[in-house]
Amino acid sequence: MNHQNLEGVVPPLVTPFDEKENLDLKAFAQEVDFLLAENVHGISIGGSTGEGAVLSHAELQELVLVAAERNVDNRPILGGVISNSTRDAVETALLLRKAGATALLVTPTVYHGATEKGNIRFFRDIAKEVEIPIVVYNVIPTNPIEPRIMRRLCEIEQVIGVKQVDPGKVAAMVALDSHMKVFSACDDMLYPTYVAGACGSISAMNTAVPGLCVRQWQAYLDGDQSTAMHIHQQLYRVFQAYFHQPFPGKIKELLQLLGRDVGKARMPIMPSDTVEIETMKSLLRKAGLIEA
Repeated sequence: MNHQNLEGVVPPLVTPFDEKENLDLKAFAQEVDFLLAENVHGISIGGSTGEGAVLSHAELQELVLVAAERNVDNRPILGGVISNSTRDAVETALLLRKAGATALLVTPTVYHGATEKGNIRFFRDIAKEVEIPIVVYNVIPTNPIEPRIMRRLCEIEQVIGVKQVDPGKVAAMVALDSHMKVFSACDDMLYPTYVAGACGSISAMNTAVPGLCVRQWQAYLDGDQSTAMHIHQQLYRVFQAYFHQPFPGKIKELLQLLGRDVGKARMPIMPSDTVEIETMKSLLRKAGLIEA
């Protein structure tokens, strides 16, 4: 894959399950079709939004296979790797590449954390074995990738950028290297992070309202600040509706309210209660996305 094509609006897909918590591949295929029809610039599978931490290797592989089959325009597909050891991360990454992932979205190790040297070795070893582009998913509070570490990671040929969750670090990451791709995962601050230099976003907001996010990205590219800011105000209401713990369950509830049947999250994530649902509905009405 020419990684220069990897930019713009990239939604991380949810993972639909049936009543027995098995993969619902039909519902997943419908989500892939819906998002691609909204003219997103790529898709991401098996990240936080997709409950990647509770998916098996085989399940991740199945999801990527389905997405690759439906991706007739050959848009980038990022496969999520959330592992606690290099060995497991490499095994997952190889399966995802074989299934059709054209790049990887890799979190640092979650449970034990790592030293600076350990993080560099972790990403270097994955890159050596898999040999496709890697985006570092900088989301682990106990193992943050600081800008100085990211500078060293970008010396690895396959490491092309970072998905940055902390908005305060976006500008610092952008300033490291003009060739490094910085993707915003700051759901409530997408437009400001574009202005700060992000090359696009890999955000649950893109999953929730892809059409609005594509319009905002294009407005940014066109220098249409008025349109971008108006959409930003709409998006903030959406953010308020879903960005609560446990997060994957909330985004699925929101998609259900928007008419997309994606099922519930895997236990022990519980469904939202009546009060939470009514609050979400109220915010979506204020955003103009559902009728009163």
